[in-house]
Amino acid sequence: MKNKGPNSERLNRYLSLAANVSRRVADEMVRNGRVTVGGVPVLDPGTLWDPSTQEVRLDGRTLVPVREEKIYIMLYKPDNVVTTMKDREGRKTAPSLIGELSSRVFPVGRLDFHTTGLLLLTNDGEFAYRLTHPRFGVEKTYIAKLQSVPRPAELNVLRRGVAIEGKMTTPAQVNFIEKKGDKAWVLMRIAEGRYHQVRKMFEAIGHRVTKLRRVAIGPLELSGVEPGEWRYLTSKEVREMNAYMDRRAVEVAGQKPLSDVPRHPKRFETPADRAKRKVIKQSINEAARKKGIEKEKAAIAAKAAERKGPRQPKPAWKRGAKPPGKKPPPPKPRGPFKKR
Repeated sequence: MKNKGPNSERLNRYLSLAANVSRRVADEMVRNGRVTVGGVPVLDPGTLWDPSTQEVRLDGRTLVPVREEKIYIMLYKPDNVVTTMKDREGRKTAPSLIGELSSRVFPVGRLDFHTTGLLLLTNDGEFAYRLTHPRFGVEKTYIAKLQSVPRPAELNVLRRGVAIEGKMTTPAQVNFIEKKGDKAWVLMRIAEGRYHQVRKMFEAIGHRVTKLRRVAIGPLELSGVEPGEWRYLTSKEVREMNAYMDRRAVEVAGQKPLSDVPRHPKRFETPADRAKRKVIKQSINEAARKKGIEKEKAAIAAKAAERKGPRQPKPAWKRGAKPPGKKPPPPKPRGPFKKR
């Protein structure tokens, strides 16, 4: 049974929401013959059906659709916690700190096992996609405790970008916070999400990170919670995050916000929409081309600096001193010279 109408919906997804079970359990219910659509037993969990014309029953009981409430959670992730839903090694997971909710939530992005700080969990797939996809360039802010004190010149290297595993990072915003003895605290803001990126960037300039804490994602700062605690985001915080991601999409790729882009442009677009999509595509390509040129120039400059090495001071004789190995000329006689 494949109903491909405009209001069609996958059976397992609807069953998961209406019966308040996981997608896997919903699949098993369908395969075990417990579900009927329009009075006909269905065994394929991916069956498409039309809620406006058909009725779904589970064990003979009519299911009433439940509108899924969007949940947004801020968690202060403590040390020694993984950010996966389950862990084969039996380690504590971030979702286990939340407990049972009306809807299942999942972590957005990841934090390393020993990295603490701000972690978002949600059941909103579009929100999670926008937070993690590179096209939106969402900035994450960290405070790193270093085993040694970096010099200003070394921090400038991070601001220009460093090579990690043969690939240059984008320029980072770096601010020196304080120094205590031989330790230092540095704030770093990056718009990428590579594996262990912050730690590897500091290692590239010769400094090891002993502690790392994420304190902000975009405009959202870690506040109101202690390690291991969580709270719901306010509606204002969610609106600010969505507005921020729209702005970042424009800044990073030179494109229009997603709300201005037709979801199915080729199917429903008007001539005006078609022209609009063409302009957006051209701006994206132009922004990507300029970004590639800038990266190429930065890589060439970095290689040239490596080949040239550190700048050597000029020899003394080039700064106005007498050339080495040459005797000064004899002084000229003053006035008439007479023999005795």
